Amino acid sequence: MKIIFRLVSVQLWAVLGDMLSVGKNRKKKPKVLYAGILAFILLMSCLSFFYNMMIGLGLRMYQSLDLLPAMIMSVTCLVIILTTVLKVKGTIFGFRDYDMVMSLPVSTGVIVASRLIILYALNFMFVIIMIVPMMIAYGILAGPGVGFFVTGIITLFTIPFVPIVIASILGTLIAYVASKFRYSNILSIILSLGFLAVFVGASFGMKNNGKELVNLGSALTKQVNSIYPLAGMYTNAVIHGKMLDFFFFLGISILAFFLYTVIVRRIFKKMNTVMMTGSYHANYKLGQLKASSPFKALYFKELKRYFSSTLYVLNTGFGIVFLTIGAVALIFVDLNKIVDNAQALNMLIDNLSLYISFCVVMTCTTMASISLEGKNMWILKSMPVTPKTVYQAKIAMNLTIISPALLDTIIIGIIMKIGISRMICILLILIACAIFIACFGLLINLLLPNLNWTSEVVVVKQSAATMVTIFSAMAYVAIQFAFLALIPFKTGAYLSYFCLTILVDIALYATLMTYGRKRYYAL
Repeated sequence: MKIIFRLVSVQLWAVLGDMLSVGKNRKKKPKVLYAGILAFILLMSCLSFFYNMMIGLGLRMYQSLDLLPAMIMSVTCLVIILTTVLKVKGTIFGFRDYDMVMSLPVSTGVIVASRLIILYALNFMFVIIMIVPMMIAYGILAGPGVGFFVTGIITLFTIPFVPIVIASILGTLIAYVASKFRYSNILSIILSLGFLAVFVGASFGMKNNGKELVNLGSALTKQVNSIYPLAGMYTNAVIHGKMLDFFFFLGISILAFFLYTVIVRRIFKKMNTVMMTGSYHANYKLGQLKASSPFKALYFKELKRYFSSTLYVLNTGFGIVFLTIGAVALIFVDLNKIVDNAQALNMLIDNLSLYISFCVVMTCTTMASISLEGKNMWILKSMPVTPKTVYQAKIAMNLTIISPALLDTIIIGIIMKIGISRMICILLILIACAIFIACFGLLINLLLPNLNWTSEVVVVKQSAATMVTIFSAMAYVAIQFAFLALIPFKTGAYLSYFCLTILVDIALYATLMTYGRKRYYAL
């Protein structure tokens, strides 16, 4: 056990260190690192508590408050499954330092146990953020007995077990199949986006009222209980105090995780060999060498790098995906099913630019594009190209990913019968926000690079550059909300925000071309 915990501490420190690392030579500061992680957990927990209270108050109006624990637990398990599927390759199988870890004087079982504990620890952090605030909110609204909190805290530690097992099996199968096909990433992206389309499309077909929320929650809970019986056991154990279901929930969760550990131990070396070897195709043809401009070559390099990683696409492109799905859904869905009256429709139109701007700023590829160069950064720097060309290629790729938003906005505007002047203003804001997020994300990544990562997950989802970019972008969209609230004349509010954003864009681009040039050579 001592060896396992040593491996876990080293690997967990590597993951957390990657999350907050800056530059090549990292000076690890435990107090700052732990304080940052604790602050993040507290912030997200407060946000989770707010949403739980809002949902709980709505459910209590219809005497359905008991649905809250079941709904949150089901959503937590679903999110664990969806996120862990992408973490399996890089955590359990196909991790970057496999050769170094396997050369250590420890058994395979110890290595497997340490990797699984890392996966559990990362998911347990999310469980705390989701379940603990739910328990507090339910305790305030329902006033349950002590048994609710006792069983809730005990089951808290076993909730991630079965979702991790399910996700690991799915992730292993996907990774194994991907190692056999050349263009498997495209299929993985299409399937993932298809799931999002079904989910968002279903939400458009639901009326926006409390009764519908209760019906949806009840139907969702019943459906989840039929597919995932442990959700029903959790409800019976925590809400109704049924001890038999409580022990069944604990026993099944622990047994499933134990059996999965045994199986992984048996196939660990074989699966890693297969995944890291991959499939090679020998289909070389003699042809003419094509030449292109430095900008064009770097631009297509960025595009190829982007679409070669399913994780990169899904975590940086979901904003534009939601906007596109929403635009397409409006073609087939009656607006009267979404809004109940003309006043609500006008309010939706007035705040449409906020939704579009939010989707745009959530589509940022540049916040990780420098870090993803990793240890190959020296190759890029040794090329006969200027930092200006490199930056322009990365910005152009980000703008290319955002470009479908122009058509989406036009479609939404036509369907919602927005005036031409307002449409032009929204399109101008869209363009300005697209330039802003591309330049801002690149500048932040230059300031907070991570060139020593061991997993793409850390760079794309958990790095300091990603956190700063995303939360700052949200704050910048909030400025637009302030403009719309303070300036009664909407066109004036739109144009004021557009002018402000253009000035910020110019300042960011100028900073990239001056300070960014020095920073580039310092990396």
